[in-house]
Amino acid sequence: MTELLAAAPLTENAAKQAAVSGGPFGIKGLAWAIFEGARNPYYNLIVIYIFAPYFAEVMVGGGELGLTLSGLTITMAGIVTALTAPFLGVVADKAGRRKPLIAVFMAVMVVCSFALWWARPEGPLTMWPTMFVLAIAYCCYGYSEVLHNAMLPTAGRPNALPIISGLGLSMGNILSVGILIFFLFGLLLPGSGLPFAADEQLIALDLATNEPQRFAGPFVAVWMAVMLIPFFVFMPDGLSKGLSWKQAAGDVFKGEDRHDGNPQSFLQRAIVFRDYLVKLFRDHPHTMRFLIARTIYADAMAALLTLGAVFAKTFLGWSGVEILFYGITGVLFGAVGGFVGGFLDRVLGPKLALVWEISVLTVLLLVQLSITPEALLFGLIPSGTPIWSSPFFDTLSDVTYFLFVIPVAIAVVASISSSRYMLVHIAPHDRIGEFFGLYAIAGTVTVWMGPGLVSLLTWLTGNQRIGMGGIGFMFLLGLIILWKVHAPKRGFDA
Repeated sequence: MTELLAAAPLTENAAKQAAVSGGPFGIKGLAWAIFEGARNPYYNLIVIYIFAPYFAEVMVGGGELGLTLSGLTITMAGIVTALTAPFLGVVADKAGRRKPLIAVFMAVMVVCSFALWWARPEGPLTMWPTMFVLAIAYCCYGYSEVLHNAMLPTAGRPNALPIISGLGLSMGNILSVGILIFFLFGLLLPGSGLPFAADEQLIALDLATNEPQRFAGPFVAVWMAVMLIPFFVFMPDGLSKGLSWKQAAGDVFKGEDRHDGNPQSFLQRAIVFRDYLVKLFRDHPHTMRFLIARTIYADAMAALLTLGAVFAKTFLGWSGVEILFYGITGVLFGAVGGFVGGFLDRVLGPKLALVWEISVLTVLLLVQLSITPEALLFGLIPSGTPIWSSPFFDTLSDVTYFLFVIPVAIAVVASISSSRYMLVHIAPHDRIGEFFGLYAIAGTVTVWMGPGLVSLLTWLTGNQRIGMGGIGFMFLLGLIILWKVHAPKRGFDA
């Protein structure tokens, strides 16, 4: 009986064809990396820095409810993706080709992003429909990540993969910085009267009706549609395994027919699925243990990223311009984090690199949560009075919280790069798409745990700091499990 999620192994000839070559700046490596340059601005503009604070403050009404519903939107999308992404990864392994389905998911993201122009409290896209559109786009973002990550092993020679992985994240961040700067100096600051602000916007948009924030949607839609072209032209697709997507999906979801010609019952399929999971833990214990650790710590990172700007908006009372300054700084230094992660992977190995990166994030989070609009370090240092005459970041609390985005961004992006390479490092290579589907559950797209915990704690306590504090507990638990993963520097098939 075919196992529910067993990936078809490569034949000997296919394995020879799958032999990869090329450095981090070869045509394949650059094509793979530029995909993140095309897609990641969606995350930075829509999910974190521009549209999400607008949604929480203007469409929801701010405060604890704004943080709660922002987290709920991501939770909804994460649960759906968590239940489906592993199956998608296995279907991709069986069919071989991944680019056609990536094109479908990215097309849906383009449509959803464009629709955000009409997201306003008075409609036509009101609060709940906007949450639905955001959830659909976030699911597609996760699905495309599963398939794109599964193509990493063929993007270059093995010793170049850490740099290619970091290059993709850095490229996404660098391009996002340019876009955020455009929104800040080209759309939000002009006409403000500040010395460094232009007199007129580059594109005439009404600040009173939040048109610049809503314009982020169609801008990202066009950006993705254009910037994805090099990936589809120059990045080789997976090898065909002799099955169409329809046949591969049927093999996974319907299962083998029994000897009497009838399909397997739901109970039989459930038993096969149980046996499949048991076999994974028996045959690949360290890979599965790593994925469990990633489920916890990466969901914490997702919550820190996606809700950090919302927290600054609703708790510290930052303006949209301050959020953009914060975002530009974070994304800029996040680009450095991609190279830091690649360097640490090569020097320490991905496991120790991750231990250091997540430990730093835990400490930084604790210090950030000690900051209130009036004091630092849980009230030990008063910091609420203005320290200079400035329209932005005029208190010690604002300046301190702002500066902490630098080490946080570096550590977050470095850990994302190290995590992705860790899976390539220890997973069986002939089932890499399958394990990247499981990797999706382990934090990249199953982002419902972290934001869900933040939303729940904020709703129960009415305290946004307690809600965000749940992220630190998840970091610590993920570290404990990660420490028990065996991952030698040279890699192995766990």
